Amino acid sequence: MMFLRISIFIVNILALYEGGKGLLQLFGKIPSGNAGFALTGSFSNPGPYGGALAVLLSVLASYAAVAGNDGNRFCKPLKWLSVLSASLCLVLLPATMSRAGWLAFGIAMLVLGFREFGLRGRIAAHRKASAAIILCLTVLSAGIFFMKRDSAVGRLHIWHIEMRAIAGKPWTGHGRGTVLGVYGETQAEYFAYRQRPEIIVKVAGCPEYAFNEYLKIGVEYGIPAMLGTIAALVLLIAFLLKLRSPFAYGLIALCVFSFFSYPLSAVNIQSDTEKNWRNARYPVSLGLYEDAVEELTPMYGELCGNYRYLYDLGYSLHKAGRFQESNEILLQGCKISSDPMFHNIIGKNYEALGDCRHAEKEYLKAHYMVPSRIYPLSLLMDMMIRQGRDAEAVEIGEMVRGMYVNEKVLPMKRMQKECISKLDSLKRICVMH
Repeated sequence: MMFLRISIFIVNILALYEGGKGLLQLFGKIPSGNAGFALTGSFSNPGPYGGALAVLLSVLASYAAVAGNDGNRFCKPLKWLSVLSASLCLVLLPATMSRAGWLAFGIAMLVLGFREFGLRGRIAAHRKASAAIILCLTVLSAGIFFMKRDSAVGRLHIWHIEMRAIAGKPWTGHGRGTVLGVYGETQAEYFAYRQRPEIIVKVAGCPEYAFNEYLKIGVEYGIPAMLGTIAALVLLIAFLLKLRSPFAYGLIALCVFSFFSYPLSAVNIQSDTEKNWRNARYPVSLGLYEDAVEELTPMYGELCGNYRYLYDLGYSLHKAGRFQESNEILLQGCKISSDPMFHNIIGKNYEALGDCRHAEKEYLKAHYMVPSRIYPLSLLMDMMIRQGRDAEAVEIGEMVRGMYVNEKVLPMKRMQKECISKLDSLKRICVMH
Protein backbone atom coordinates (compact mmCIF):
# COMPACT_ATOMS: atom_id res chain seq x y z
CA MET A 1 0.00 0.00 0.00
CA MET A 2 2.89 2.34 0.75
CA PHE A 3 4.17 1.88 -2.82
CA LEU A 4 0.70 2.70 -4.16
CA ARG A 5 0.43 5.87 -2.08
CA ILE A 6 3.88 7.04 -3.17
CA SER A 7 2.98 6.33 -6.80
CA ILE A 8 -0.30 8.22 -6.52
CA PHE A 9 1.48 11.14 -4.87
CA ILE A 10 3.91 11.27 -7.83
CA VAL A 11 0.97 11.19 -10.26
CA ASN A 12 -0.57 14.09 -8.33
CA ILE A 13 2.64 16.10 -8.66
CA LEU A 14 2.71 15.43 -12.41
CA ALA A 15 -0.96 16.37 -12.76
CA LEU A 16 -0.53 19.61 -10.78
CA TYR A 17 2.56 20.49 -12.81
CA GLU A 18 0.95 19.82 -16.20
CA GLY A 19 -2.36 21.35 -15.10
CA GLY A 20 -0.69 24.44 -13.68
CA LYS A 21 1.45 24.88 -16.77
CA GLY A 22 -1.59 24.53 -19.03
CA LEU A 23 -3.54 27.01 -16.93
CA LEU A 24 -0.75 29.58 -17.12
CA GLN A 25 -0.55 29.08 -20.90
CA LEU A 26 -4.30 29.46 -21.22
CA PHE A 27 -4.19 32.84 -19.46
CA GLY A 28 -1.18 33.97 -21.46
CA LYS A 29 1.24 34.05 -18.52
CA ILE A 30 3.73 31.71 -20.19
CA PRO A 31 4.09 30.73 -23.88
CA SER A 32 2.70 27.44 -25.13
CA GLY A 33 4.82 24.91 -26.97
CA ASN A 34 3.22 25.87 -30.28
CA ALA A 35 2.37 29.38 -31.45
CA GLY A 36 -0.79 28.09 -33.14
CA PHE A 37 -2.40 26.85 -29.91
CA ALA A 38 -3.24 28.45 -26.58
CA LEU A 39 -2.08 25.55 -24.41
CA THR A 40 0.12 22.52 -24.95
CA GLY A 41 1.51 21.80 -21.48
CA SER A 42 4.98 20.30 -21.80
CA PHE A 43 4.23 19.09 -25.34
CA SER A 44 4.52 20.68 -28.76
CA ASN A 45 0.78 20.60 -29.51
CA PRO A 46 -2.47 20.11 -27.59
CA GLY A 47 -3.24 16.59 -28.89
CA PRO A 48 -0.68 14.66 -26.81
CA TYR A 49 -1.27 17.08 -23.95
CA GLY A 50 -4.95 16.12 -23.94
CA GLY A 51 -3.93 12.45 -23.88
CA ALA A 52 -1.59 13.02 -20.94
CA LEU A 53 -4.35 14.82 -19.01
CA ALA A 54 -6.77 11.97 -19.78
CA VAL A 55 -4.34 9.35 -18.44
CA LEU A 56 -3.53 11.33 -15.27
CA LEU A 57 -7.21 12.13 -14.75
CA SER A 58 -8.21 8.46 -15.12
CA VAL A 59 -5.69 7.34 -12.49
CA LEU A 60 -6.57 10.06 -9.99
CA ALA A 61 -10.34 9.88 -10.48
CA SER A 62 -10.37 6.11 -9.98
CA TYR A 63 -8.16 6.42 -6.88
CA ALA A 64 -10.35 9.14 -5.39
CA ALA A 65 -13.51 7.16 -6.14
CA VAL A 66 -12.42 3.72 -4.93
CA ALA A 67 -9.18 3.74 -2.98
CA GLY A 68 -8.04 5.73 -0.01
CA ASN A 69 -10.32 4.12 2.60
CA ASP A 70 -7.81 1.89 4.40
CA GLY A 71 -7.66 4.01 7.56
CA ASN A 72 -4.09 5.16 7.07
CA ARG A 73 -3.44 8.71 8.27
CA PHE A 74 -2.14 9.67 4.82
CA CYS A 75 -5.22 8.26 3.15
CA LYS A 76 -7.63 11.17 3.44
CA PRO A 77 -5.18 13.98 2.52
CA LEU A 78 -3.99 11.98 -0.52
CA LYS A 79 -7.58 11.35 -1.55
CA TRP A 80 -8.47 15.06 -1.43
CA LEU A 81 -5.24 15.98 -3.17
CA SER A 82 -6.26 13.54 -5.93
CA VAL A 83 -9.69 15.19 -6.15
CA LEU A 84 -8.03 18.61 -6.52
CA SER A 85 -5.54 17.41 -9.17
CA ALA A 86 -8.23 15.51 -11.08
CA SER A 87 -10.50 18.58 -11.05
CA LEU A 88 -7.72 20.71 -12.53
CA CYS A 89 -7.12 18.16 -15.31
CA LEU A 90 -10.86 17.86 -15.95
CA VAL A 91 -11.21 21.63 -16.37
CA LEU A 92 -8.33 21.80 -18.84
CA LEU A 93 -9.16 18.70 -20.92
CA PRO A 94 -11.93 20.43 -22.97
CA ALA A 95 -9.57 23.32 -23.76
CA THR A 96 -7.18 20.91 -25.53
CA MET A 97 -9.92 20.10 -28.08
CA SER A 98 -8.67 16.50 -27.99
CA ARG A 99 -11.55 14.20 -28.93
CA ALA A 100 -9.28 11.20 -28.41
CA GLY A 101 -8.49 12.43 -24.90
CA TRP A 102 -12.18 12.71 -24.01
CA LEU A 103 -12.89 9.27 -25.46
CA ALA A 104 -9.96 7.72 -23.59
CA PHE A 105 -11.10 9.20 -20.27
CA GLY A 106 -14.75 8.29 -20.94
CA ILE A 107 -13.98 4.64 -21.68
CA ALA A 108 -11.73 4.38 -18.62
CA MET A 109 -14.53 5.73 -16.43
CA LEU A 110 -17.06 3.44 -18.10
CA VAL A 111 -14.92 0.43 -17.17
CA LEU A 112 -14.63 1.84 -13.64
CA GLY A 113 -18.41 2.11 -13.44
CA PHE A 114 -18.92 -1.50 -14.51
CA ARG A 115 -16.17 -2.84 -12.23
CA GLU A 116 -16.76 -0.85 -9.05
CA PHE A 117 -20.21 0.72 -9.07
CA GLY A 118 -22.52 -1.93 -10.52
CA LEU A 119 -23.26 0.03 -13.68
CA ARG A 120 -24.58 -3.07 -15.43
CA GLY A 121 -27.30 -3.51 -12.79
CA ARG A 122 -28.20 0.19 -12.84
CA ILE A 123 -28.62 0.09 -16.63
CA ALA A 124 -30.86 -2.97 -16.36
CA ALA A 125 -32.93 -1.28 -13.66
CA HIS A 126 -33.38 1.96 -15.62
CA ARG A 127 -33.59 0.84 -19.22
CA LYS A 128 -35.51 3.83 -20.59
CA ALA A 129 -33.22 6.37 -18.95
CA SER A 130 -30.17 4.39 -20.06
CA ALA A 131 -31.45 4.25 -23.64
CA ALA A 132 -32.03 8.01 -23.61
CA ILE A 133 -28.51 8.63 -22.31
CA ILE A 134 -27.00 6.32 -24.95
CA LEU A 135 -29.00 8.12 -27.67
CA CYS A 136 -27.79 11.52 -26.42
CA LEU A 137 -24.20 10.30 -26.38
CA THR A 138 -24.57 8.94 -29.92
CA VAL A 139 -25.96 12.26 -31.17
CA LEU A 140 -23.20 14.13 -29.33
CA SER A 141 -20.55 11.87 -30.87
CA ALA A 142 -21.97 12.44 -34.35
CA GLY A 143 -21.99 16.19 -33.71
CA ILE A 144 -18.34 16.11 -32.62
CA PHE A 145 -17.48 14.10 -35.76
CA PHE A 146 -19.14 16.57 -38.11
CA MET A 147 -17.77 19.55 -36.18
CA LYS A 148 -14.29 18.52 -37.37
CA ARG A 149 -15.36 16.28 -40.24
CA ASP A 150 -12.29 16.78 -42.42
CA SER A 151 -10.02 15.96 -39.49
CA ALA A 152 -11.97 12.77 -38.74
CA VAL A 153 -12.04 11.69 -42.40
CA GLY A 154 -8.34 12.47 -42.63
CA ARG A 155 -7.64 10.24 -39.63
CA LEU A 156 -9.61 7.39 -41.21
CA HIS A 157 -7.68 7.88 -44.44
CA ILE A 158 -4.35 7.70 -42.58
CA TRP A 159 -5.39 4.38 -41.02
CA HIS A 160 -6.49 3.09 -44.42
CA ILE A 161 -3.10 3.89 -45.99
CA GLU A 162 -1.27 2.34 -43.02
CA MET A 163 -3.29 -0.86 -43.35
CA ARG A 164 -2.39 -0.99 -47.04
CA ALA A 165 1.25 -0.57 -46.03
CA ILE A 166 0.94 -3.44 -43.53
CA ALA A 167 -0.53 -5.62 -46.26
CA GLY A 168 2.65 -5.02 -48.29
CA LYS A 169 4.83 -6.75 -45.66
CA PRO A 170 2.44 -8.36 -43.17
CA TRP A 171 4.83 -10.71 -41.36
CA THR A 172 8.13 -8.87 -41.00
CA GLY A 173 7.15 -5.22 -41.47
CA HIS A 174 9.16 -2.56 -43.27
CA GLY A 175 11.70 -1.89 -40.53
CA ARG A 176 12.20 0.39 -37.56
CA GLY A 177 11.56 4.09 -38.17
CA THR A 178 10.15 3.60 -41.68
CA VAL A 179 6.45 4.20 -41.02
CA LEU A 180 6.30 7.71 -42.52
CA GLY A 181 8.45 6.90 -45.54
CA VAL A 182 6.37 3.80 -46.28
CA TYR A 183 3.22 5.86 -45.76
CA GLY A 184 4.31 8.34 -48.44
CA GLU A 185 5.14 5.55 -50.91
CA THR A 186 1.84 3.75 -50.24
CA GLN A 187 -0.22 6.92 -50.56
CA ALA A 188 1.49 7.76 -53.87
CA GLU A 189 0.60 4.30 -55.20
CA TYR A 190 -2.95 4.69 -53.93
CA PHE A 191 -3.61 7.95 -55.80
CA ALA A 192 -1.63 6.98 -58.91
CA TYR A 193 -3.72 3.82 -59.37
CA ARG A 194 -7.00 5.57 -60.22
CA GLN A 195 -9.05 8.68 -59.49
CA ARG A 196 -10.19 8.93 -55.89
CA PRO A 197 -13.14 10.77 -54.26
CA GLU A 198 -12.62 14.51 -53.88
CA ILE A 199 -13.11 14.44 -50.12
CA ILE A 200 -10.21 11.99 -49.79
CA VAL A 201 -8.01 14.09 -52.08
CA LYS A 202 -8.74 17.17 -49.94
CA VAL A 203 -7.81 15.58 -46.62
CA ALA A 204 -4.78 13.56 -47.79
CA GLY A 205 -1.55 15.07 -46.51
CA CYS A 206 1.90 14.12 -45.31
CA PRO A 207 1.46 13.28 -41.60
CA GLU A 208 4.37 13.70 -39.22
CA TYR A 209 3.07 10.91 -36.99
CA ALA A 210 1.30 7.59 -37.51
CA PHE A 211 -1.81 8.62 -35.46
CA ASN A 212 -2.19 5.01 -34.33
CA GLU A 213 0.57 3.39 -32.29
CA TYR A 214 -0.71 -0.15 -33.04
CA LEU A 215 -0.73 0.37 -36.81
CA LYS A 216 2.70 1.96 -36.53
CA ILE A 217 4.01 -1.22 -34.94
CA GLY A 218 2.28 -3.22 -37.69
CA VAL A 219 3.91 -1.17 -40.45
CA GLU A 220 7.39 -1.33 -38.92
CA TYR A 221 7.45 -4.82 -37.39
CA GLY A 222 4.53 -6.76 -38.91
CA ILE A 223 1.20 -8.17 -37.78
CA PRO A 224 2.63 -10.70 -35.25
CA ALA A 225 4.39 -7.91 -33.34
CA MET A 226 1.26 -5.73 -33.44
CA LEU A 227 -1.00 -8.51 -32.14
CA GLY A 228 1.60 -9.50 -29.53
CA THR A 229 1.71 -5.92 -28.23
CA ILE A 230 -2.08 -5.73 -28.00
CA ALA A 231 -2.25 -9.10 -26.20
CA ALA A 232 0.41 -8.03 -23.69
CA LEU A 233 -1.49 -4.80 -22.94
CA VAL A 234 -4.78 -6.65 -22.47
CA LEU A 235 -3.15 -9.10 -20.05
CA LEU A 236 -1.51 -6.27 -18.10
CA ILE A 237 -4.81 -4.39 -17.82
CA ALA A 238 -6.58 -7.57 -16.64
CA PHE A 239 -3.86 -8.12 -14.03
CA LEU A 240 -4.12 -4.54 -12.73
CA LEU A 241 -7.93 -4.70 -12.66
CA LYS A 242 -7.72 -7.87 -10.60
CA LEU A 243 -5.55 -5.97 -8.12
CA ARG A 244 -8.08 -3.10 -8.18
CA SER A 245 -5.21 -0.77 -9.05
CA PRO A 246 -6.12 2.77 -10.20
CA PHE A 247 -3.30 2.45 -12.73
CA ALA A 248 -5.45 -0.04 -14.64
CA TYR A 249 -7.72 2.83 -15.67
CA GLY A 250 -4.78 5.03 -16.61
CA LEU A 251 -3.47 2.23 -18.81
CA ILE A 252 -6.93 1.78 -20.38
CA ALA A 253 -7.00 5.50 -21.19
CA LEU A 254 -3.48 5.33 -22.64
CA CYS A 255 -4.36 2.30 -24.79
CA VAL A 256 -7.51 3.98 -26.15
CA PHE A 257 -5.67 7.23 -26.81
CA SER A 258 -2.88 5.32 -28.59
CA PHE A 259 -5.43 4.08 -31.11
CA PHE A 260 -6.21 7.63 -32.23
CA SER A 261 -2.99 9.54 -31.60
CA TYR A 262 0.76 9.23 -31.06
CA PRO A 263 1.60 9.36 -27.32
CA LEU A 264 4.76 7.27 -27.70
CA SER A 265 6.09 9.64 -30.36
CA ALA A 266 5.22 12.90 -28.59
CA VAL A 267 8.06 13.06 -26.10
CA ASN A 268 11.13 14.56 -27.77
CA ILE A 269 14.22 15.26 -25.65
CA GLN A 270 16.51 17.61 -27.52
CA SER A 271 20.22 16.83 -27.59
CA ASP A 272 22.93 19.48 -27.88
CA THR A 273 23.39 18.48 -31.52
CA GLU A 274 19.70 19.10 -32.24
CA LYS A 275 19.96 22.54 -30.66
CA ASN A 276 23.02 23.28 -32.79
CA TRP A 277 21.12 22.12 -35.88
CA ARG A 278 18.30 24.56 -35.19
CA ASN A 279 20.85 27.36 -34.86
CA ALA A 280 22.52 26.25 -38.11
CA ARG A 281 19.24 26.91 -39.97
CA TYR A 282 19.90 30.63 -39.72
CA PRO A 283 22.37 30.75 -42.67
CA VAL A 284 19.74 28.96 -44.79
CA SER A 285 17.25 31.78 -44.16
CA LEU A 286 19.91 34.27 -45.28
CA GLY A 287 20.70 32.33 -48.45
CA LEU A 288 24.22 31.41 -47.24
CA TYR A 289 23.96 27.81 -48.42
CA GLU A 290 27.66 26.94 -48.52
CA ASP A 291 27.98 28.14 -44.92
CA ALA A 292 24.90 26.12 -43.99
CA VAL A 293 26.39 22.97 -45.57
CA GLU A 294 29.61 23.46 -43.60
CA GLU A 295 27.70 23.77 -40.34
CA LEU A 296 25.18 20.99 -41.00
CA THR A 297 27.45 18.27 -42.41
CA PRO A 298 29.33 17.46 -39.15
CA MET A 299 25.99 16.74 -37.43
CA TYR A 300 25.09 13.96 -39.89
CA GLY A 301 26.30 11.11 -37.66
CA GLU A 302 23.89 11.97 -34.86
CA LEU A 303 20.97 13.40 -36.84
CA CYS A 304 20.77 11.07 -39.86
CA GLY A 305 17.49 9.72 -38.44
CA ASN A 306 15.90 13.19 -38.32
CA TYR A 307 14.16 13.87 -41.61
CA ARG A 308 13.90 17.61 -40.99
CA TYR A 309 17.66 17.79 -40.63
CA LEU A 310 18.13 15.70 -43.77
CA TYR A 311 15.87 18.07 -45.70
CA ASP A 312 17.80 21.13 -44.50
CA LEU A 313 21.11 19.56 -45.50
CA GLY A 314 19.78 18.26 -48.82
CA TYR A 315 18.16 21.57 -49.70
CA SER A 316 21.33 23.51 -48.82
CA LEU A 317 23.37 21.19 -51.03
CA HIS A 318 20.84 21.71 -53.83
CA LYS A 319 21.04 25.51 -53.56
CA ALA A 320 24.83 25.29 -53.45
CA GLY A 321 24.77 23.48 -56.79
CA ARG A 322 25.94 20.13 -55.39
CA PHE A 323 23.06 18.22 -56.97
CA GLN A 324 24.32 14.64 -56.74
CA GLU A 325 25.26 14.99 -53.07
CA SER A 326 21.90 16.61 -52.43
CA ASN A 327 20.03 13.65 -53.91
CA GLU A 328 22.00 11.18 -51.80
CA ILE A 329 20.89 12.97 -48.63
CA LEU A 330 17.30 13.60 -49.76
CA LEU A 331 16.79 9.96 -50.76
CA GLN A 332 17.62 8.99 -47.19
CA GLY A 333 15.00 11.45 -45.99
CA CYS A 334 12.40 9.86 -48.28
CA LYS A 335 12.77 6.60 -46.34
CA ILE A 336 11.64 8.18 -43.08
CA SER A 337 9.32 11.01 -44.20
CA SER A 338 6.07 11.29 -46.13
CA ASP A 339 6.74 14.90 -47.18
CA PRO A 340 6.67 15.24 -51.01
CA MET A 341 9.07 18.20 -50.83
CA PHE A 342 11.92 15.69 -50.76
CA HIS A 343 10.85 14.44 -54.19
CA ASN A 344 10.34 17.98 -55.50
CA ILE A 345 13.96 18.90 -54.71
CA ILE A 346 15.23 15.54 -56.01
CA GLY A 347 13.37 16.28 -59.25
CA LYS A 348 14.97 19.72 -59.48
CA ASN A 349 18.38 18.13 -58.92
CA TYR A 350 17.78 15.62 -61.72
CA GLU A 351 16.62 18.42 -63.98
CA ALA A 352 19.77 20.43 -63.21
CA LEU A 353 21.83 17.35 -64.03
CA GLY A 354 20.06 17.03 -67.40
CA ASP A 355 18.11 13.88 -66.45
CA CYS A 356 14.61 15.12 -67.26
CA ARG A 357 13.10 11.63 -67.40
CA HIS A 358 13.88 10.99 -63.73
CA ALA A 359 12.92 14.55 -62.86
CA GLU A 360 9.45 14.00 -64.33
CA LYS A 361 9.04 10.78 -62.31
CA GLU A 362 9.93 12.61 -59.11
CA TYR A 363 7.52 15.49 -59.79
CA LEU A 364 4.68 13.07 -60.53
CA LYS A 365 5.47 11.02 -57.43
CA ALA A 366 5.42 14.18 -55.31
CA HIS A 367 2.03 15.05 -56.82
CA TYR A 368 0.52 11.63 -56.07
CA MET A 369 1.88 11.64 -52.54
CA VAL A 370 -0.28 14.70 -51.74
CA PRO A 371 -2.56 15.25 -54.77
CA SER A 372 -4.04 18.50 -53.46
CA ARG A 373 -0.72 20.34 -53.80
CA ILE A 374 0.04 22.35 -56.92
CA TYR A 375 3.79 22.86 -56.56
CA PRO A 376 4.94 19.52 -58.09
CA LEU A 377 2.70 20.06 -61.13
CA SER A 378 3.95 23.63 -61.43
CA LEU A 379 7.55 22.36 -61.53
CA LEU A 380 6.61 19.70 -64.10
CA MET A 381 4.74 22.20 -66.25
CA ASP A 382 7.71 24.61 -66.24
CA MET A 383 10.11 21.82 -67.20
CA MET A 384 7.89 20.76 -70.10
CA ILE A 385 7.67 24.36 -71.34
CA ARG A 386 11.46 24.65 -71.27
CA GLN A 387 11.70 21.40 -73.26
CA GLY A 388 9.20 22.60 -75.85
CA ARG A 389 6.62 19.96 -74.85
CA ASP A 390 3.78 22.48 -75.05
CA ALA A 391 0.95 19.98 -75.63
CA GLU A 392 1.91 17.99 -72.51
CA ALA A 393 2.35 21.21 -70.54
CA VAL A 394 -1.21 22.19 -71.52
CA GLU A 395 -2.49 18.89 -70.08
CA ILE A 396 -0.72 19.57 -66.78
CA GLY A 397 -2.07 23.13 -66.77
CA GLU A 398 -5.62 21.86 -67.23
CA MET A 399 -5.09 19.55 -64.24
CA VAL A 400 -4.01 22.54 -62.16
CA ARG A 401 -6.99 24.60 -63.35
CA GLY A 402 -9.40 21.90 -62.17
CA MET A 403 -7.82 21.47 -58.74
CA TYR A 404 -9.60 22.65 -55.60
CA VAL A 405 -7.65 25.33 -53.74
CA ASN A 406 -8.68 26.77 -50.40
CA GLU A 407 -9.13 30.52 -50.85
CA LYS A 408 -7.42 31.12 -47.51
CA VAL A 409 -4.19 29.47 -48.68
CA LEU A 410 -2.90 32.48 -50.58
CA PRO A 411 0.47 31.06 -51.79
CA MET A 412 -1.24 28.06 -53.39
CA LYS A 413 -3.97 30.26 -54.89
CA ARG A 414 -1.27 32.51 -56.35
CA MET A 415 0.57 29.51 -57.77
CA GLN A 416 -2.61 28.25 -59.39
CA LYS A 417 -3.20 31.64 -61.03
CA GLU A 418 0.37 31.64 -62.37
CA CYS A 419 -0.09 28.16 -63.85
CA ILE A 420 -3.40 29.17 -65.44
CA SER A 421 -1.73 32.27 -66.92
CA LYS A 422 0.98 30.07 -68.47
CA LEU A 423 -1.71 27.69 -69.70
CA ASP A 424 -3.62 30.47 -71.45
CA SER A 425 -0.40 31.69 -73.09
CA LEU A 426 0.39 28.18 -74.31
CA LYS A 427 -3.10 27.83 -75.77
CA ARG A 428 -2.73 31.11 -77.67
CA ILE A 429 0.59 29.91 -79.08
CA CYS A 430 -0.96 26.60 -80.12
CA VAL A 431 -3.81 28.44 -81.89
CA MET A 432 -1.34 30.69 -83.76
CA HIS A 433 0.55 27.64 -84.97
